[in-house]
Parts: sequence; C-alpha cells; structure tokens
Amino acid sequence: MDIKKILKEKKIITSFILLAMLVEVWILFTFSERNYERVLFFIALFIYQVRFIYLIWFLKPNRLTFQASSSQKKPFLMDYTLNSLFFIVFPFGYTFLHETFFVKWNLGGKWQLFFFCLYIIGTFITMFSEYQRKKIKELEPDANYRLRGMFKSAICINYFGEILALPSLFYLSSGSIIIFIVIFVQQVLDFSFVQIPRQESYIRKNYPEEAEKILSQKKLIPFIY
Repeated sequence: MDIKKILKEKKIITSFILLAMLVEVWILFTFSERNYERVLFFIALFIYQVRFIYLIWFLKPNRLTFQASSSQKKPFLMDYTLNSLFFIVFPFGYTFLHETFFVKWNLGGKWQLFFFCLYIIGTFITMFSEYQRKKIKELEPDANYRLRGMFKSAICINYFGEILALPSLFYLSSGSIIIFIVIFVQQVLDFSFVQIPRQESYIRKNYPEEAEKILSQKKLIPFIY
C-alpha cells in the first residue's frame, strides 16, 4: 500500500468529519431546546466521530481503516466510501432520527442516561482493547496479543464493546427500544456467525501451535461465550 496515499485519504476524511461535527454543533444550538436528552445524544455522537479520528491517526496510522478494502480492486475508493458512509453520512442519519422521532419514542431521561453509560462502557472496551493490541505488538512483536490483556477474557473483546456501543447509540438517537434490540441482535448474529468464525479460521491457519490455547478462551462475551 502507498503510505502517502493512505495519509492523504486520512487527511481528507478527517477534514470532512470535522466539518460534519461543526454542522452538528450548529444543529444542537439552533433547533429546539438544549435539553438533557439532546445533549447526551450529541456528546455520544461526537465521541463516535472523535473515536474514529483517534483510530485512524493513532491506532492504524499506516493502514486502511477497513481491512476488507485492501482486497478490493480499488481499495482507496472502497475505504473512502465506507469511511464517508459510517462517519459522515450515518451521523447525520442519527441526528435526523433524534430530531424527528426521539420525543415520540423515548422511555424517559433515566433510560437515556442508562444507554449513554452503556455506550461509554462499550466504547471504552473497544478502544482500550485496540490500544492494548497496538502496544503488545510494538513491545513484544512475537507475542500473541490474544493471550494478553483484555483479550484473555474474550479473544474478540473489541467486538463485545461494539455490541454494547452501537445499539446504545441507536437508542440515544431514536429513543426506540425496538431499534436498540434489532441492532443488538444483528450485531450478535454478525459477530457470532460471520466475524468470529473468520477469526477462528485465521488463528488455526496462522498460529497452529497456539490455536488450541487461544480458542479455548471465551470468544465474545467475557465469562459467558
């Protein structure tokens, strides 16, 4: 991969994300009242976008964001498209949901706070486990990170963070517990039947001597599965 081209892509995507965040700030301070629920939603949305900027500049500075993009005929076009969709277009979709439907659907302020806390916990699990993986690879290149740190509690602990964070963001945006459940179930099914089997195949192929020990650990949810 061309590192200069990757860095150029990251600068362009980051610029558009920051522009999107400015628009979201304008929406927050312009439309309706700045009540408790709206402020929590926008804080969560900003964390979602800042988290991505941290990911591409610190955790994956010299790589494409989406691993699957590298196998495409036009990897940069695919990465641009996915980045724009997930971190620029979708945030405006979340904002539209919140501004249009939240008042009609939400269960009340206490639930908003509960899902906000769940979102923060999920985001922390994902980002801290990714940070640990990066540090382990830097300090001990020959060590298998899946046997260290948070990954000892589940080999895909970063996925566990996602199944807490993303459905919670959908609740914070929509106020609908039904949407939360649908996204939660979709995430669990995707990770359980698509992503984790891929990880297992990769581990068996690339770490045959450690595969049995790694795969004997919990896969997704610490202490449970």
